[in-house]
Amino acid sequence: MIGILAIAGQVFVPDFARQGLDLIDSFFIYVLVAQFTHLGWVHLSLNLAGLAIVAWGFSNHRSHREWLFVQLLSLLWLAFYLSWIEPVQWYCGLSGALHFQFAACLLLALHRTQNKLALAWPLWVLAAGLIAKLILEWNSDPTTDSLVGGPIAFEAHRGGALGGVLFGLAMIGRSLRLKQNPTS
Repeated sequence: MIGILAIAGQVFVPDFARQGLDLIDSFFIYVLVAQFTHLGWVHLSLNLAGLAIVAWGFSNHRSHREWLFVQLLSLLWLAFYLSWIEPVQWYCGLSGALHFQFAACLLLALHRTQNKLALAWPLWVLAAGLIAKLILEWNSDPTTDSLVGGPIAFEAHRGGALGGVLFGLAMIGRSLRLKQNPTS
Protein backbone atom coordinates (compact mmCIF):
# COMPACT_ATOMS: atom_id res chain seq x y z
CA MET A 1 0.00 0.00 0.00
CA ILE A 2 2.81 2.42 0.86
CA GLY A 3 4.46 1.78 -2.51
CA ILE A 4 1.22 2.47 -4.38
CA LEU A 5 0.71 5.72 -2.48
CA ALA A 6 4.31 6.74 -3.23
CA ILE A 7 3.86 6.12 -6.95
CA ALA A 8 0.56 8.04 -6.90
CA GLY A 9 2.28 10.92 -5.10
CA GLN A 10 4.99 11.07 -7.74
CA VAL A 11 2.49 10.99 -10.60
CA PHE A 12 -0.18 13.34 -9.26
CA VAL A 13 1.67 15.81 -6.99
CA PRO A 14 5.36 15.73 -7.95
CA ASP A 15 6.00 19.25 -6.62
CA PHE A 16 4.38 18.74 -3.23
CA ALA A 17 7.69 18.30 -1.43
CA ARG A 18 8.75 21.80 -2.39
CA GLN A 19 5.33 23.51 -2.32
CA GLY A 20 3.49 21.58 0.41
CA LEU A 21 4.60 23.88 3.19
CA ASP A 22 2.70 26.68 1.48
CA LEU A 23 -0.46 24.57 1.56
CA ILE A 24 -0.37 22.96 5.02
CA ASP A 25 0.13 24.81 8.31
CA SER A 26 1.02 21.74 10.40
CA PHE A 27 4.56 20.49 9.77
CA PHE A 28 3.54 17.11 11.24
CA ILE A 29 0.78 16.69 8.61
CA TYR A 30 3.12 18.00 5.92
CA VAL A 31 5.72 15.31 6.73
CA LEU A 32 3.03 12.61 6.85
CA VAL A 33 1.92 13.53 3.32
CA ALA A 34 5.41 14.36 1.98
CA GLN A 35 6.59 10.82 2.67
CA PHE A 36 4.56 9.81 -0.38
CA THR A 37 6.27 12.35 -2.66
CA HIS A 38 9.81 12.21 -4.03
CA LEU A 39 12.45 14.36 -5.68
CA GLY A 40 12.06 12.43 -8.91
CA TRP A 41 11.82 8.98 -10.39
CA VAL A 42 15.33 7.93 -9.27
CA HIS A 43 14.50 8.87 -5.68
CA LEU A 44 11.17 7.01 -5.89
CA SER A 45 12.86 3.95 -7.43
CA LEU A 46 15.46 3.80 -4.66
CA ASN A 47 12.75 4.04 -2.01
CA LEU A 48 10.60 1.37 -3.68
CA ALA A 49 13.63 -0.94 -3.90
CA GLY A 50 14.26 -0.38 -0.19
CA LEU A 51 10.61 -1.08 0.60
CA ALA A 52 10.74 -4.33 -1.40
CA ILE A 53 13.89 -5.44 0.41
CA VAL A 54 12.36 -4.80 3.82
CA ALA A 55 8.98 -6.29 2.88
CA TRP A 56 10.34 -9.51 1.41
CA GLY A 57 13.64 -9.79 3.24
CA PHE A 58 12.04 -10.04 6.67
CA SER A 59 8.73 -11.67 5.71
CA ASN A 60 9.60 -14.96 7.46
CA HIS A 61 10.35 -13.19 10.74
CA ARG A 62 7.15 -11.23 11.33
CA SER A 63 3.41 -11.63 10.99
CA HIS A 64 1.27 -9.67 8.52
CA ARG A 65 -0.30 -7.82 11.43
CA GLU A 66 3.12 -6.84 12.79
CA TRP A 67 4.18 -5.68 9.32
CA LEU A 68 1.13 -3.45 8.91
CA PHE A 69 1.67 -1.99 12.38
CA VAL A 70 5.39 -1.38 11.66
CA GLN A 71 4.50 0.42 8.41
CA LEU A 72 1.89 2.66 10.01
CA LEU A 73 3.97 3.45 13.07
CA SER A 74 7.04 4.22 10.93
CA LEU A 75 5.14 6.94 9.06
CA LEU A 76 3.74 8.46 12.25
CA TRP A 77 7.03 8.24 14.14
CA LEU A 78 8.96 9.95 11.37
CA ALA A 79 6.48 12.83 11.18
CA PHE A 80 6.74 13.20 14.96
CA TYR A 81 10.55 12.95 14.95
CA LEU A 82 11.11 15.47 12.15
CA SER A 83 8.54 17.86 13.60
CA TRP A 84 9.64 17.91 17.22
CA ILE A 85 12.86 15.99 17.95
CA GLU A 86 15.22 16.87 15.08
CA PRO A 87 13.32 19.44 12.99
CA VAL A 88 14.12 19.93 9.32
CA GLN A 89 13.09 22.69 6.90
CA TRP A 90 11.37 20.35 4.44
CA TYR A 91 11.14 16.65 3.69
CA CYS A 92 10.02 14.12 1.11
CA GLY A 93 10.38 10.40 0.49
CA LEU A 94 10.08 7.15 2.38
CA SER A 95 13.69 6.69 3.46
CA GLY A 96 13.13 7.69 7.10
CA ALA A 97 10.18 5.29 7.42
CA LEU A 98 12.22 2.60 5.64
CA HIS A 99 15.04 2.97 8.17
CA PHE A 100 12.44 2.52 10.93
CA GLN A 101 10.98 -0.57 9.23
CA PHE A 102 14.42 -2.07 8.58
CA ALA A 103 15.63 -1.57 12.17
CA ALA A 104 12.40 -2.84 13.76
CA CYS A 105 12.16 -5.92 11.53
CA LEU A 106 15.87 -6.63 11.95
CA LEU A 107 15.58 -6.64 15.74
CA LEU A 108 12.50 -8.87 15.61
CA ALA A 109 14.30 -11.26 13.26
CA LEU A 110 17.39 -11.35 15.48
CA HIS A 111 15.23 -12.08 18.52
CA ARG A 112 13.35 -14.84 16.74
CA THR A 113 16.50 -16.55 15.42
CA GLN A 114 18.69 -16.10 18.51
CA ASN A 115 19.35 -19.85 18.92
CA LYS A 116 19.87 -20.52 15.20
CA LEU A 117 23.32 -19.28 14.20
CA ALA A 118 22.91 -20.40 10.59
CA LEU A 119 19.91 -18.06 10.26
CA ALA A 120 21.16 -15.26 12.53
CA TRP A 121 24.62 -14.46 11.12
CA PRO A 122 23.31 -12.75 7.94
CA LEU A 123 21.10 -10.61 10.18
CA TRP A 124 24.13 -9.51 12.19
CA VAL A 125 25.83 -8.56 8.92
CA LEU A 126 22.78 -6.44 8.04
CA ALA A 127 22.88 -4.82 11.49
CA ALA A 128 26.56 -3.95 11.03
CA GLY A 129 25.76 -2.59 7.55
CA LEU A 130 23.00 -0.33 8.89
CA ILE A 131 25.29 1.02 11.63
CA ALA A 132 28.10 1.60 9.12
CA LYS A 133 25.72 3.36 6.72
CA LEU A 134 24.46 5.72 9.41
CA ILE A 135 28.03 6.51 10.49
CA LEU A 136 29.15 7.12 6.90
CA GLU A 137 26.22 9.46 6.30
CA TRP A 138 27.64 11.86 8.88
CA ASN A 139 30.51 12.45 6.42
CA SER A 140 28.57 12.26 3.18
CA ASP A 141 29.29 14.58 0.27
CA PRO A 142 27.07 16.21 -2.39
CA THR A 143 27.60 13.30 -4.81
CA THR A 144 24.85 11.31 -3.13
CA ASP A 145 22.56 14.35 -3.10
CA SER A 146 22.96 14.76 -6.85
CA LEU A 147 21.97 11.12 -7.44
CA VAL A 148 18.48 11.62 -5.97
CA GLY A 149 18.00 15.21 -7.13
CA GLY A 150 18.29 17.11 -3.88
CA PRO A 151 19.62 17.09 -0.34
CA ILE A 152 19.31 13.85 1.59
CA ALA A 153 17.60 14.23 4.97
CA PHE A 154 20.03 12.26 7.10
CA GLU A 155 18.02 13.38 10.12
CA ALA A 156 15.19 11.20 8.82
CA HIS A 157 17.49 8.19 8.48
CA ARG A 158 18.78 8.62 12.04
CA GLY A 159 15.30 9.24 13.40
CA GLY A 160 13.82 6.33 11.52
CA ALA A 161 16.52 3.94 12.70
CA LEU A 162 16.17 5.19 16.29
CA GLY A 163 12.38 4.74 16.19
CA GLY A 164 12.74 1.28 14.69
CA VAL A 165 15.18 0.23 17.39
CA LEU A 166 12.88 1.56 20.14
CA PHE A 167 9.85 -0.15 18.63
CA GLY A 168 11.74 -3.40 17.99
CA LEU A 169 12.92 -3.45 21.61
CA ALA A 170 9.37 -2.77 22.80
CA MET A 171 8.07 -5.67 20.69
CA ILE A 172 10.78 -7.97 22.03
CA GLY A 173 9.98 -6.89 25.60
CA ARG A 174 6.30 -7.58 25.01
CA SER A 175 7.12 -11.00 23.59
CA LEU A 176 9.29 -11.86 26.61
CA ARG A 177 6.57 -10.71 29.04
CA LEU A 178 3.98 -12.83 27.24
CA LYS A 179 6.24 -15.90 27.47
CA GLN A 180 6.75 -15.36 31.20
CA ASN A 181 3.10 -14.60 31.92
CA PRO A 182 0.98 -16.30 29.22
CA THR A 183 -2.37 -15.44 30.84
CA SER A 184 -1.95 -11.64 30.56
